[in-house]
Amino acid sequence: MKQRSIRRIIFRILGTIVLFIVILIGNLLLFEKKASVVSEGEPIATSDVVRPALLVIDVQGATTGEASLNSYYIAESESLIRTINQLTESFHSHNIPVIYIRSEITNPLINLLNASYAKGGIGARFDKRMNLVSDMEVIKSRNDAFLKTSLDELLRQHQVNKLYIVGLDAAHCINTTVAAAQNRNYDVTLIKEAILSKSAQMKDSMMTVFHARGAMLVSMDSLSFD
Repeated sequence: MKQRSIRRIIFRILGTIVLFIVILIGNLLLFEKKASVVSEGEPIATSDVVRPALLVIDVQGATTGEASLNSYYIAESESLIRTINQLTESFHSHNIPVIYIRSEITNPLINLLNASYAKGGIGARFDKRMNLVSDMEVIKSRNDAFLKTSLDELLRQHQVNKLYIVGLDAAHCINTTVAAAQNRNYDVTLIKEAILSKSAQMKDSMMTVFHARGAMLVSMDSLSFD
């Protein structure tokens, strides 16, 4: 009797563990599927006047900072952040809106697997080396910076019709955000020196993709605000 009771307890424990693992995996797969969704949005009004804004995407503790798990991001972070800081100062000095975007995850099961982006944690904050030139901040929970965020409204308030984009990752959050911006008829330009991906090869590949989709690729020295 004792052995049977012990076996039942063991089987129940094992069953609970298996069920918990299945739930975790299911949540992860669902999260990844939702993360790749690109929003459609409402097309912006056409205008002959160019009104640009700079989007700085996901330069935060979980990517380039103290909570990062990616050695390549970390190795390239000093150069990336120095370049982005130069750009944000330049855009700000020309009275062009600078909008900082960061990722934050509140799903407790996802955070149990990887708490890098957990709300309130150091990974969800901007990299402390960033010189923030504005208080315009957008928090997202998916790759697409437009999806269920305040970005649409913020851009409309400033009558923006042209987006310069910097940050990371070219193959993920930048990729989906570019697609979402083009769905809304924004003119999209990526500043090559201020974009990062998981490797130089991946970045080059994505630059080719962006160009094929109609986005502009520019270097810092070719920027003009006249």
